Amino acid sequence: MGNSNDSNVRTIRAVGYARVSVRDEDINNQVKAIEQYAKENGIELVHVFKDEAVTGASDPFKREEFKAMYNFCKSRGINTILIYDLTRLGRSLTTAIECLKRLIDEGFNVYFIRHNIKADLSDPASKVMIYTLLMVAELERDFMRMRQEEAWRQGKQKGRPVEITKEEIMSVLKQYPDASYRVIHAIINEHRRQKGKKPISYSGLIKAMKRYGFVKKISVS
Repeated sequence: MGNSNDSNVRTIRAVGYARVSVRDEDINNQVKAIEQYAKENGIELVHVFKDEAVTGASDPFKREEFKAMYNFCKSRGINTILIYDLTRLGRSLTTAIECLKRLIDEGFNVYFIRHNIKADLSDPASKVMIYTLLMVAELERDFMRMRQEEAWRQGKQKGRPVEITKEEIMSVLKQYPDASYRVIHAIINEHRRQKGKKPISYSGLIKAMKRYGFVKKISVS
């Protein structure tokens, strides 16, 4: 094979972006996935920017680390961004699409490695996939908020918080050791619903886990 052609191949330089909504979540899972993707695809990963305890409903361009990443790329001529998945960009369809359109219009190549896609809103198939994934993420967020509000209302009506046993929590943690708090919360409430029990609020679950002494690393939700 011609070595002269190989020597002319230019290595792609990229940055990574990771985000978690809760400070106790383990952001390193995203970072490691981004690093592995870059290594497997011969990409020079310059830096991974990390927004921690930042909600997915926020405008990415108003997040501290996202802004730093954007300015870093502009000042160094880097136009490739690796993101773990679409929900890291945002869980609001409108906000995420507006951000994505701006990045693409400014010449950025954005890859969502979990879905193994390069964002291309001009391609119908890619556009449908991106919109669908973001719509699902937004609906999940809405349903989660509705469940939390309902749990809060029911707890308030009884005049005391919904109780949960140590065994209930331990059973789910054993089955799903790598799940996030949000996923654990959803699973526990689904189990309670099936048993005719009232759902517990997210904050109530976190308080109970702290009270029972559960300490765990959390993966991406």
